[in-house]
Amino acid sequence: MPLPLTALFASAIYLERSAVAEPEEIAKAVTLLYHAAEGESISFDVRGDDLLISGTPLSLEAPGAAIIRHALVDHHTARLTLPNALTALQWRDVVELFASAPGLYPTVDDLRDALRCTVPNAVVSGSTGDEAEGDLRQSLFEMPGLRGIGTATDVSRSVDLHDAALAELSAQLDPLLRVAAKARANADYDALAQALMQMHELGVDRDSEQRAIVARERRRVVPSEVLEAMARRVPRAGASSVLTRVLGLLGNDGAAALLDALAGATGPHERRAYIDALVAARESDTVIVEALGNERTELVRDAAEVVGRKRLEKAVPVLVHLLRHSKVDVRTTAWHALEQIGTREAVRALRA
Repeated sequence: MPLPLTALFASAIYLERSAVAEPEEIAKAVTLLYHAAEGESISFDVRGDDLLISGTPLSLEAPGAAIIRHALVDHHTARLTLPNALTALQWRDVVELFASAPGLYPTVDDLRDALRCTVPNAVVSGSTGDEAEGDLRQSLFEMPGLRGIGTATDVSRSVDLHDAALAELSAQLDPLLRVAAKARANADYDALAQALMQMHELGVDRDSEQRAIVARERRRVVPSEVLEAMARRVPRAGASSVLTRVLGLLGNDGAAALLDALAGATGPHERRAYIDALVAARESDTVIVEALGNERTELVRDAAEVVGRKRLEKAVPVLVHLLRHSKVDVRTTAWHALEQIGTREAVRALRA
C-alpha cells in the first residue's frame, strides 16, 4: 500500500498547488487517494533525509515521496498520523492544508489546530529544525504548472510577491472569519450567510492557491454541520435570499448540505425549495450525480429531477441504470431527466 498511497497523496498535493489543474482533476485524485487508504490509519514520518510511511522506509526516488517530504518539512511537521475511516472530504482537507503556502501556518500548533477542525483525532508532531527547507521549497518552483522562474533572483522576486499577496489576502480574510465565527456561535445564520458571501467574493478573482486558502479557512470556521443547519432554513418563511444564494455558490460543500436537508424533508413544500436551490447551485455536479446512488429512494428520485433540470450529461449512465429501478416514481423521473438532457446517448437509451 505505501507506494500507491504515496504517489496519490503527492499527486493530489501537486494538483492542489498547480495554477492550471481543473477542480475535477483534483477531486478525482482525492477520490483515488481515499480508496487507496482503505480506511486504515496512516502515518508519515520525516527522519533526517528519509520518509517513512506507516513505519516503512521509502526512498525519496519513489513516486511522490519527495513531494510529501517537502510538504511536511515546509509545514514544520516531523510526524503526521491520520486516524482510520477518514472520509473523502477529510482527505481533501488534509491535501489542501499540506498544499498550502509555507508560512500560512506559522507554527506546528497552528497547523494542528487547523487540521483538527476537520480531522479531530489527527496527530501532528513538530520538527526541530529547518534542515533542507530552502532547497526543498526551491525545487517546487521548478515543477511544471506551478508558479516560479528558474533563476535565483527571479525566484526570490516571485516569493516576495507571493508573500505580499498572501499578506493582503489575510488582511481581508481574517476579519470575515472572525465575523463568521461570531455569527456561528450565536446561530445568526443571516449574518453568517453575509460573511460567507463576502468570502466567496474575496476569492473570485484570485489564483487557485488563494482560492484554496479561502475555502479551507471557510471550512475550518463553518464546518459541514453548520452548512447543513443553514440549509434546513431554506424553506422557512422569511428566510434570507442570501442564505440560499450562498449555499449555491459553495460548490459541492453547499450542495452536500442541501442534499442532506432534502433527505430529511417532511413535505412537498420543503422538497421543492431544496430541489430549486440545488438546480441553481454552481460547481456542484459531482455531489448531485453521486446522490443518484443513494440508498434512500426518495433522495434518488429528487436527485434525478435535479440532474434533469440541470441537464447534466455526466449523469446519463446512472439515469439509464435507474430506468430499471424497482420504484415507478424513480423510473419515471429518470426517464424525464433523460428527455431533458437530450444528448444522443440519452435519446438512444429512451429508444432502447
